[in-house]
Amino acid sequence: MFAARGIGISLAVFMLLYVPLSMAVCLAWKLLWRGIRPRSAWGSANLLFALRLAPFVLSVMFTLLFTLPSFLLLEPRSTDESVGTVPLLLGLCCLTLLAGGIVRAVRAQLRTSRALVTWLADSAVVEAGKGVPVLRTSGDGPALTLAGVRAPKVLVSMATLSVLTPQELRTALEHEMAHVRAHDNLKRLLFRLAVFPEMKELEEAWSEQAELAADDAAVSSPGEALDLAAALIKVSRLGALQAELTTGLLHSSTALGLRVQRLFSWEQRRSAPAYRPNWWSVLPPTLAVFLIVVSTYGSALTGMHAVTEWLVR
Repeated sequence: MFAARGIGISLAVFMLLYVPLSMAVCLAWKLLWRGIRPRSAWGSANLLFALRLAPFVLSVMFTLLFTLPSFLLLEPRSTDESVGTVPLLLGLCCLTLLAGGIVRAVRAQLRTSRALVTWLADSAVVEAGKGVPVLRTSGDGPALTLAGVRAPKVLVSMATLSVLTPQELRTALEHEMAHVRAHDNLKRLLFRLAVFPEMKELEEAWSEQAELAADDAAVSSPGEALDLAAALIKVSRLGALQAELTTGLLHSSTALGLRVQRLFSWEQRRSAPAYRPNWWSVLPPTLAVFLIVVSTYGSALTGMHAVTEWLVR
């Protein structure tokens, strides 16, 4: 009974935190993004990713750091107190939510795996540089896409190889390698695990910024920018066949015009200051928060236990 009460209360607190935080992000992410939007697409993509997962991460951290320890340390093990109706219902809702996220992630992985089996039939290795194999596909495979989370691979159709010049293909592959370095397919999987309605628009905004960031990482000269723009236009004419956990050169046609325009104006943009995270600036507030938590941890656990006792009644 003691373990059941601890699990039920922990799940209930997680639910009480996760739902309001997720609703707040759904309502306010556009204002936050516009208010503190970084100058680079890389910074914007990271900010949107952090906003998308913040409710889940913060709820898990609070539950593990405060709710569960307060129960284990301060709750008497000999009591016959029941879980309570409210924590029980909240815990069941939480389990349903978490199970839904796991099901979504597993389904996405299975659908992607089934699509890869079809696409990789009669495939051949084009090159295996940089630790990520590039495979030529035949038939109805995607034009050019990055597939896989643990062992990523780039798939290029024969139609794509026939229409792209060697320079255009090289910059297009650099674009996909940028997605590999950013672990974008893993991020898509995490979005499905941290399930919550009304997050689709935020995920689409992240996807658009991730594509722009990969464009920036693939280009280092005006010639390369023009090569990538030409590759985008040519690939757009071949169609954009994708699976759930893949990232194609042209993941969505909605941002094609914006991406091509940015690449055409690369020479003017190159003088703009690039975004570089200053981790030293984050260190002082991080240390301050850590010291505050350590100095008040005992009283915080006592207060948290009082809240959970009220919740159980």
